Parts: sequence; C-alpha cells; structure tokens
Amino acid sequence: MKESFPSPESENKITREKVIDAYKKFVERGIKNPDDLDLEDSEVKEANELFDKWREQEDKSAEGNEESEHRINLSKTMLYVDAGFTDPAYLDEILKDWLAQDAQNAEKQIDNPERVETRRQIAEAIKKIRNLLAEQTQ
Repeated sequence: MKESFPSPESENKITREKVIDAYKKFVERGIKNPDDLDLEDSEVKEANELFDKWREQEDKSAEGNEESEHRINLSKTMLYVDAGFTDPAYLDEILKDWLAQDAQNAEKQIDNPERVETRRQIAEAIKKIRNLLAEQTQ
C-alpha cells in the first residue's frame, strides 16, 4: 500500500477562509471598515501579513491565465466584505470602484463559457453588496 503525504507546498497553502477568519475578529469587535483598523496593532499586522501572502500566492497561481486572474481579482475585491466589513461608504466604494473595474476588465465574451461564469460571479458580488447596502437603509 502506497502512503500519501501532503506536499510541503499544499501544507503551506493559505486559504481564503483563513484570511477571512483573521479579519472577522475585528468585525466582531465592532469595526465596520477595514480602513479603521489600527495598523500598529499586532493582530492587524498579522492579519495583513497573512492577506499579503495569500494575495501573492493567488496571483502567482493565476499568472498567465487571464480568466483565473479575473477571478482572483474578484476574490481579493470581496475579501473584506466576506469577512463582514459593512460600512456603507466602504461598500459603496467596492461597488462603484472596485467591482465596476472588475466588470470592465472582464469584458463580455459570449462565446467563452469561462468568461460568462466570471461575469456571473461579478454580478453576484454586485447583488450581494447592493443587498447589504439596502439592509442598512431600512
């Protein structure tokens, strides 16, 4: 029987969920905008370092694959939102600046099923943010 050992690369892989968890604790403390994080706080530094390592890892894995690059950009755009940051000004910036840029970069290619899926994911992210903003105005 052949034993299977995880490769050192897979052991060191940082998941998006791990990065999100690193930021959720700040949301639980009442911080609603990632811009309000204290950059001198050791826990914030640790979370930011983890985010930077994850971002580098994902950028490297997507290198040379345009569709993967678009999806990684979307994943980075939505990370703080998925961690629970809900400040309306922050969400508005994500919606009007970052997601608009993601959508523009992933221009329509109806004959490309991967692009259609990427644009669907961007549309879902836009819908999620609009819903979060609508909940706050009720």
